[in-house]
Amino acid sequence: MVVDNELAEVLRSGPFERALRAAIRARGLSLDRLHSRLRERGVHVSLSSLSYWQRGRSRPERAASLAAVRELEGILSLPEYALIGLLGPPRPRGRRPETLTVLSHHEQVVVGAGRRHRVSARAVLRAAAPGVDRYVVAHPPGTRLLRTEGCRPGRGDDDGTGPLTELIFPHPLAPGETQVVEYVTAVAAADRYDRRLLDPVEQHLVQVRFTGGRLPVRCFHTWSPDASAPPGDSGELRVDAFGAAHLVDTGARPGVRGIRWEWD
Repeated sequence: MVVDNELAEVLRSGPFERALRAAIRARGLSLDRLHSRLRERGVHVSLSSLSYWQRGRSRPERAASLAAVRELEGILSLPEYALIGLLGPPRPRGRRPETLTVLSHHEQVVVGAGRRHRVSARAVLRAAAPGVDRYVVAHPPGTRLLRTEGCRPGRGDDDGTGPLTELIFPHPLAPGETQVVEYVTAVAAADRYDRRLLDPVEQHLVQVRFTGGRLPVRCFHTWSPDASAPPGDSGELRVDAFGAAHLVDTGARPGVRGIRWEWD
């Protein structure tokens, strides 16, 4: 097992999140690919948890999470206990950003004459533990955040498959408390729109509205469980009389889903 000098040093000194980031970078794997590899081994951990772990926003403490870290050591070709040994004793229970249920995530994509996309999104979230104070969303490459409602933007990041944005709530939530967040983004022109979901979503709606005086000849629902793989077509969608196509998924799984279209 070969570990380069820089990685070996951070594995000795820590902290855990820095070592995890360095190991992921050294192996050239995206978070989505790690997520897929864990699933292949029968380990279920959300993409948002992996993102929080490598950024130090939370850390694995439960038995299932520690089992995932042990599998990560193997996937990342690290010595046994290289990551587990950096965790130390459990910290007092505090904010657990991953304990958040996404009740709905609705987004409307407006495709104008220049074929650039403007996206208006709304998510309804419910805390499952005390102190949850943020929601992380993943965007397509080339996305600019224009404004937010019901939240403020926190740290931005990029996990190798696209930008991530923290949306910070007005206050930490109590268990069962809900929060509505809205945000508007501008997305580079393309003949498709893809949304990467980091967590399960009880209801996910994507509507694409064409306003440039021209309608596509065909639209398709696209899906991939892995952001490192191009989404494939999973069904054709109708463009209605008002120039819009939409898809609704109930019980949407983490992965990449969206709509692509053909002009002629």
